[in-house]
Amino acid sequence: MTQYLNKLKKITGRRSFHVLIFFLVLIFTFILRTHNFDRFPVMGHLEEQMFAWAGIHLIERGIPRAWTSLDFPERAVVYKGAVSYNGGDPVVHVKLVEPWLEHPPLFSLLVGEFAHLYKANRDDVVPTSFIRTPLMIAALLVSIMIFLVARLISGYWSGILAMLIYGVTPILVLGSRLAVPENIIALLYIAVIYLLIKFQLHQKFRFLLTIPLLVGIAGLSKATGFFIIFLAIYTVLIKQKYKYALYLFAAILPFIALFFAYGLYFDPEIFWRINAIQSSRPVGFASLGWFFVSPAFDINELLDGWFIFLLLSAAFFLFSPLSGLKRFISLAFVFWIAVVMFSGGEADLLPWYRYPAYPLLAILGAWGLQVLVKRADLFATFLIAGLFLGGRTLLVNAFRPNVSPMNFRIIFSLLMLPSLLNSIFTRSYLEKINKLFLILIIAVGMYFNIIYIYNVFELKCESKTCAFGPTTKLSTVNFPFFWRWFVLGEPTLK
Repeated sequence: MTQYLNKLKKITGRRSFHVLIFFLVLIFTFILRTHNFDRFPVMGHLEEQMFAWAGIHLIERGIPRAWTSLDFPERAVVYKGAVSYNGGDPVVHVKLVEPWLEHPPLFSLLVGEFAHLYKANRDDVVPTSFIRTPLMIAALLVSIMIFLVARLISGYWSGILAMLIYGVTPILVLGSRLAVPENIIALLYIAVIYLLIKFQLHQKFRFLLTIPLLVGIAGLSKATGFFIIFLAIYTVLIKQKYKYALYLFAAILPFIALFFAYGLYFDPEIFWRINAIQSSRPVGFASLGWFFVSPAFDINELLDGWFIFLLLSAAFFLFSPLSGLKRFISLAFVFWIAVVMFSGGEADLLPWYRYPAYPLLAILGAWGLQVLVKRADLFATFLIAGLFLGGRTLLVNAFRPNVSPMNFRIIFSLLMLPSLLNSIFTRSYLEKINKLFLILIIAVGMYFNIIYIYNVFELKCESKTCAFGPTTKLSTVNFPFFWRWFVLGEPTLK
């Protein structure tokens, strides 16, 4: 494989070769993310419907209406009962209120506008293919920003690896599909981080100029987005640029004022009441532990070995003697987790609160992967073999069996053998063989993940009926001729 890459590199030239690899990875991961993006997570996800209803009602009727679980006054309740799609599945049971003032309007307007353009019925469950479309574009831009940030700090191949990890890790991919404001905040947050890195390198005001705008858009999508400005102010204060810090603080105030003006315009009593409820969400000292023990993209946990490795990498770099810009990525990761701890529930599995940290996890995971392959010792092999093949278990359902216990024991032992022999005899050729094994394990693990993501709808709905609505051209995107490599065969009936 390396020989072919080197030949291609000589033919195309170094720069052209890098551009080619970048676009191949970007397009591949984009197609993987968008394939059946409207079918899984399944249609009728209430968090998505909340913002979609609020937005389409605001656009078409001039007042936000959506479901709620909060204590709105009875005068605001306009409907209690079932809502379906065209009289069929999915059916959700909700309490609709008007005006709905749980969150700022910007993200609702974004997804509501797409629902409006596709002529969705605002009184029905809104099809996911409509409201998730802008999030697919946002995820594409996040991938590009991940590459730019990682390349700026640790080189081209680190950027490619980070972008690839973001595009093949199940939790990261499936989470990026959901029409929730945190996916827009993730894009804005990684963009702010990029600008702050550029500022630290050059200390020019121009890199700070647009940060209040980006933070303002994030905050008007969901109020937690406003917290990003504190990371920017902290970064500037470290450089003792006090006037710049004052600018950041002052420039964000108009956006906060817009948030308050929006709520007070519709109903001051409801606005103050709901914000008081939101600020009293239960939080506590178990929040950080809960983040590390509940891997998920939705309200159900998903045992994703790759995601667990990313968490381990994040923890490793928190304790490693990194300095400079690499340390800043760890700081940005910790900062957003602190935001989650302050704003989310102590044991409330709402993983979308964490989404803005996921691009940083991809970068930290790329660095962690490079560390393990470079070490190629017994412990590195154990981690890679123990976690990166976990995607095979995700392919198991009622019709598709897991690997047999004996086969697992044999395969895992063989994968550990080169590193075990090298730890005893310490030979350079054994180390090279083990590195080759590690790269092979990572490649196979990626392949399992790709198959899972590409077929997740079929896997989840193979033994039951899952509702899905109309599709769009984007939601039917597919790999070209080699799609056959990623499609599951006929299930094995027991």
